[in-house]
Amino acid sequence: MGGQCSFIKASGERCKGSATGPQGLCWAHDPANAERRRKAAARGGRGKAGREVTVLKEEIKTLIADVRAGELDRNDAAIMIQGYRALKDFIALERQVKETDELAAEIEELKREYGAA
Repeated sequence: MGGQCSFIKASGERCKGSATGPQGLCWAHDPANAERRRKAAARGGRGKAGREVTVLKEEIKTLIADVRAGELDRNDAAIMIQGYRALKDFIALERQVKETDELAAEIEELKREYGAA
């Protein structure tokens, strides 16, 4: 333990992290931490999307209440709902792109670890 991480990046440069495990690797490159890294990365994007979905739900509930109370025209509300649907679709797209990027990064890491790249 201790010293510089022995992982060699795709660029051929050695990782500058501090080795923490018995394999001479830093936390980010130690295969023993792969599952924890994956879970941490997966949690990383959920907060923003979760808050956005919560806000959208509250706004739609308010629209419904305003239509019921006669404070908002049904046609105006329908157009607004279309906008909310588009926002929902973009939130889903953002999530898919992020997940795809994370998987691609994991695949590249595995290729480097096993000498396939």
